[in-house]
Amino acid sequence: MIDPMGVLEGLLAQALLTAVAAVAVYLLVSRQRRSFGSAEDRATLRTLALATSTMGALRRGLTARSAAEVLPEVAEQAGAAVAIYDSEGLLAFEPGPPGPADGHRLHLEGDTAAVLEALTTGRLRLLAVHDEAADGCGLRAAAVAPLLVNDRPVAALVSYHPQTPGPTSLRITSDLAELLATQLRLQQADQQRVALVRSELRALRAQISPHFIYNTLTTIASFIRTDPDRARELLTLFADFTRKAFRGPQDEFASLADELVYVHQYLLFEQARFGERLTVRYKVEPEVLNAIVPTLVVQPLVENAVKHGMESSTGRGTVSIIAEDRDDECWIVVRDNGRGFDASQLAGGEGGGALANIDRRLRETFGPSHGLNIDSLPGTGTTVRMRIPKYRPGVHRS
Repeated sequence: MIDPMGVLEGLLAQALLTAVAAVAVYLLVSRQRRSFGSAEDRATLRTLALATSTMGALRRGLTARSAAEVLPEVAEQAGAAVAIYDSEGLLAFEPGPPGPADGHRLHLEGDTAAVLEALTTGRLRLLAVHDEAADGCGLRAAAVAPLLVNDRPVAALVSYHPQTPGPTSLRITSDLAELLATQLRLQQADQQRVALVRSELRALRAQISPHFIYNTLTTIASFIRTDPDRARELLTLFADFTRKAFRGPQDEFASLADELVYVHQYLLFEQARFGERLTVRYKVEPEVLNAIVPTLVVQPLVENAVKHGMESSTGRGTVSIIAEDRDDECWIVVRDNGRGFDASQLAGGEGGGALANIDRRLRETFGPSHGLNIDSLPGTGTTVRMRIPKYRPGVHRS
């Protein structure tokens, strides 16, 4: 089971490592290149450009294409020709400015076995490239710095030099490799977060499926003799609803409009089941329909409202769904007039099933102050509120 807080803490730690590595590279490069004098600002901008470009490219994964995208910046920072290898071989090579590395493309295949062997050690290694001049290539040494993810070497950054590199050049290569590895670790953390979200969505679907399917099929069966047209209509709607509910993992986010369509379909079946006993009221302001919300945050609340408002009562029940425009936020309220419960039992995220799941997802997405607000006491009905920021970096439909 993936620990969501562990994933978030890992993301923060890796972001900090990226910043530290970028600063270290800048300090070493600016120290080595004294000739820049008062132009240190340009070295700073180059380092920041490197961190930015690697973040965009490597967060999509390490491929020949992403390696080729980041190597020009890496070569400029290293002041040397560079290459990236993964466990299977060369991904990309960048000779840098015209110089002794121009002819080395002809000899890259000869480097592969030695680089891969050095990669498996997981440590910085120094390799001899040519014993003597070869086909116009003036390189003589290569520094192989591993890219570690979960303490396992998954790739290597190789810098090439016309002579044995000194400590400063080796340190620059090592720190550049750490910066690249940090982006790969962030990419892995992103994958873990997506896997966590999808597993939670599957868990939510599993919670609503058996009970709901049984009740809905029973309701449809009851209409077959008394109202065949209604039965056919409900069966068609049910097929569409279940197709959406139980297909493969959905996107992490959806528009509020899409969520409310799903809620409306669900309530059609519940109204067919309970008849006039169940009243549904909508109050949705059009300004909030494009708000982006985590997938499956409204329907489980509505299902809970129906369960507490109707299933334990022989009287009438009302479920209200409200979505209001409040400046830079969308306020969503689900209310029922049912039997209520002791909301204090949900303190600390214990119990509550779907409610605890939704509360945790909202807090992780929008911040600690954006969890569910539950107002309920036995015999008084239940009101569940959530505040959704209209705009939040990283929150968008796929």
